[in-house]
Amino acid sequence: MQAFPVNLNDAASLTRRHANMKSFVPLSAVPLLTVLILVPAGLAADSTVARKLYVANTAGDTLSVVDLDRQEVVGEIPIGKHPHGLALSPDQRRLYCSVESAQAIIFLDASTDQIVASVPTTGVPNQLAATPDGHWVYVAINDKGTADIIDVRQKKVAKTLDIGSRPQNCYCPPGARHMYVTSIGDRLVRQFDFAHDHVLKQTVRFDGTVRPLCVTRDEKWLFVALEGLHGFAWADLTSGKQIGRMEQPLPPPEKRSKFAYMNTHGLELRPGDRELWVSSFIGNGLMVYDITGEAPRYVTTVSVGDAPNWLTFSPDGKHAYSANAGANSITIVNCETRTALKEIKVGPVPKRLLEVHPPRL
Repeated sequence: MQAFPVNLNDAASLTRRHANMKSFVPLSAVPLLTVLILVPAGLAADSTVARKLYVANTAGDTLSVVDLDRQEVVGEIPIGKHPHGLALSPDQRRLYCSVESAQAIIFLDASTDQIVASVPTTGVPNQLAATPDGHWVYVAINDKGTADIIDVRQKKVAKTLDIGSRPQNCYCPPGARHMYVTSIGDRLVRQFDFAHDHVLKQTVRFDGTVRPLCVTRDEKWLFVALEGLHGFAWADLTSGKQIGRMEQPLPPPEKRSKFAYMNTHGLELRPGDRELWVSSFIGNGLMVYDITGEAPRYVTTVSVGDAPNWLTFSPDGKHAYSANAGANSITIVNCETRTALKEIKVGPVPKRLLEVHPPRL
């Protein structure tokens, strides 16, 4: 290996790595601004990978890269210890990753898998989301009770907003006019107008501890996972009020995950906003709900790997992907047939994951 001086704020090439290479120097082991780092001559830019799945390995220091056409891991990107959240620019050119140990947001070129910038945050960053106009990234700062707003063009924190106790998740559906940020401790979701100086528009309160969330594209319905609930709660964003809860029975004790620390964690709307999929973290499955009627209706549960604590969809809605934290794997699911197609091993304790179609080089 060869040593290269690197400045993370303007580096065009920080990490390259062969798909089968396992050793690396994590970003958390070096200062953020100007560093001397050993970079393996590794993961070469591969413009033939048309559909990637990036997986944050939260107990490690890499992102696993899955080639979805080959359905196999083709690389591990050293990103820093405890990567937490992932977000994507609207043009799919940039992947944003929050790294707890570095207290920074890492900008990744999705075509080359090279790190191109690092933006320090004001505290420990959790989940993040990009605005549809591509100008802003919001990130929950868990230890400060705030959310940082990053100006993507200037690559710096432009503003910090008060959220409440233990902010964790940010969410913004495609085409939306608002960003949504959760507070675990205060059991709420705050709605911000990012086009008008990030002003607070409303606060939605729930009758339980709020974890992940998702919002329909028309910004009418807000769904959240609650601690202690094997299901979800939902609110009407027109009124700003919680409407109800939906709960499924727990599986028998012998079929419960030994890893899971909550009943439910991840949830997401299948593209088209006709179905809500909710992870049965404790039950090793993805619960499917029809949301086209006056109230959500349970449809079925798709079995996946141990302790699925996050999920995402392909942009066309044909496939779902679960991150199985107890099995160090992801599962690819056919959404039409409601069947698991393949389980693929990734890094330690995977959580957030995103399908990306990077521009061709």
